[in-house]
Amino acid sequence: MDDLADILDTSGDTSQHIVKPHEESMNDESRLKFPAVIPLNVGGVKYLTRLSTLIKYQDSMLAAMFSGHHQIDTDKDGYFFLDSNGKYFGYILEYLRHEAMPNNDVADAVYKEAHYFGLEELMEKLQYMPSVARLIVKGNHRLQFPDYYEVKQKVIKIAMENATICDKPGEVIIHAFQSEFTPTVRHFNSNHGCVIDSAHLTVGPWKMSVDEDTFVRALENDLIDDGFNIIRNESKRRCKYYFGQSCQKSVWKITIKF
Repeated sequence: MDDLADILDTSGDTSQHIVKPHEESMNDESRLKFPAVIPLNVGGVKYLTRLSTLIKYQDSMLAAMFSGHHQIDTDKDGYFFLDSNGKYFGYILEYLRHEAMPNNDVADAVYKEAHYFGLEELMEKLQYMPSVARLIVKGNHRLQFPDYYEVKQKVIKIAMENATICDKPGEVIIHAFQSEFTPTVRHFNSNHGCVIDSAHLTVGPWKMSVDEDTFVRALENDLIDDGFNIIRNESKRRCKYYFGQSCQKSVWKITIKF
């Protein structure tokens, strides 16, 4: 898992992906009846468990799926099919059966599954495990910046486009600003040929007291974590224009070697 956005990446209501409404209104007599022992096919991995295990946490999406209010597809062998990651669903079952927690090396993946099935109790416990806590803290830091993950994707795209020659690194110039610069002197020429004219991307402003260098370092560190080869250099370049006061605008360069 790369970041919190990946772990919590769901599109709308997860129930749309895994259950089908049987009827808009359904009384107790017309509910679907599930057997006491449930055969499951989770992403191609087969499990057997009790219905009572699946509905243990009544407020979860998993319990809602097997409440009788929704129809669940079955495979050719009659197993109820859940379109999720079967490798990690076993950890979900172990928690439901015995409240057993996964090892730290798979905790982030199990956190994603717990979120998908709406198991808030498990999510709360997982967030205190090192790998999940790290991702949550990291994600919260990134969310301080506007459209952070979209900016990150644009950086990769622009770097790929600029790496047009074999072995040439892809350079991306970013104008980042925590707050808007407003000149305070008269006759300050705002069209002075500023250094930001060379920028491929502009990011800002943001409300939190985190500076632009921290933002750029966060981008570079995330790209390194993703496996990109980042060329570290003195990336900041400040505008040299002066007329009664200095222009406060700067750009940063991120360089990716493909």
